Amino acid sequence: MLNLDEVDIRILRALMKNSRASISNIARELGLSRPTVRKRIRRLVELGVIKGFTVMINENLLKGFQLMCYFKAANIADVLKELRGLDEITDIYLTTGERNVVCIARVIDLKSLEGLLEKFSNLGVPFEVSMILSVEKKLPPIFTSMVKLTCDYCGKEITGKPITYAIHNREFYLCCPTCYREFRRNVKAGSH
Repeated sequence: MLNLDEVDIRILRALMKNSRASISNIARELGLSRPTVRKRIRRLVELGVIKGFTVMINENLLKGFQLMCYFKAANIADVLKELRGLDEITDIYLTTGERNVVCIARVIDLKSLEGLLEKFSNLGVPFEVSMILSVEKKLPPIFTSMVKLTCDYCGKEITGKPITYAIHNREFYLCCPTCYREFRRNVKAGSH
């Protein structure tokens, strides 16, 4: 298991917002030096935390529709082999429980949906399909539990969900409403 610190998490969040952001922009946004950001990104790539830099597509604007597909597969390896070969499938997940294979598919119209359902039927395993109405969040989560965050006002460890405050393209983490209020007061007074 990797130990990612607060700086790693902040860099990952910045890259997830915009993978094309320059090292200079990320450094300025996070209040870090360019060499630090460059070194951290290189390390995250070498460790395999960052697998690549990509474009995120707004699924809601694409023609056609997405489906959640659930399978109750006795022989998971065979089902996975078939699903991996289908162009309509974009994501495949192995899960616990009765429906042990879940995937996301994209079809362009009802005719292609019928064709996909026929392919699923040919697998010979029980399945269910639900239409995705909209994609509300698709970013991979970066949990604050992966790293010990400290309050940017009092310095105590933040054990719950942090309160965030952004100023000058930099995000600060605060542990409680009191620290948030005092931090904002100091920023407005120009002391931070």
